[in-house]
Amino acid sequence: MAVYSAYTDQELVALLKQGDELAFDRLFRKFYPALCFFARRYVHVAGLAEEVVQDTMVKLWQRHGDFDNFNSVKAFLYISIKNACLDGAESEQRKLNRDTNWYMQQEHLEQGVEEHVIQAEVLMEISQAIAMLPEQCRNIMRMSYEQGMSGKEIAEAMQITVSTVNNQKARGILLLRKMLSARGLATLVLLFQNDW
Repeated sequence: MAVYSAYTDQELVALLKQGDELAFDRLFRKFYPALCFFARRYVHVAGLAEEVVQDTMVKLWQRHGDFDNFNSVKAFLYISIKNACLDGAESEQRKLNRDTNWYMQQEHLEQGVEEHVIQAEVLMEISQAIAMLPEQCRNIMRMSYEQGMSGKEIAEAMQITVSTVNNQKARGILLLRKMLSARGLATLVLLFQNDW
């Protein structure tokens, strides 16, 4: 798998088109956190966003021969997830209220699509930067950023002290500041505002 981390996005898509499972796995890992964040903007049922993302990734694999470039893969994923989430949101809303509230929510959801794509892309940048951190630092940042665990929970899970967790988070934030674009850095500040 380490070899695949050196491939460009376009090279991964070319391998995906040929049915390469490791290239698919690499793309799955690359997109998954950002796509889950994107899907959560549309659905509010616990676990539904992750399910929609996983189903969409299965569809990507089933249609792997249809994609010629990285942008077509990205477009397919975001559009498919948006549509699946809107379908799920529509069904959920009908259960709650079959009239006016549903139409108001649909209008609201459509207005924020571009903003949500941008946020998801920035979170993907942060996720990729975290993947380049040293192992212990990377694991702590993922537990904090992706799983929302507290310092105490991380310390218990890793069998280390809370001060070690805090030191590694501070180190991670410092390293991420050097790696991220202005957009990514601004989002990082929002994610870890209590740690700055």
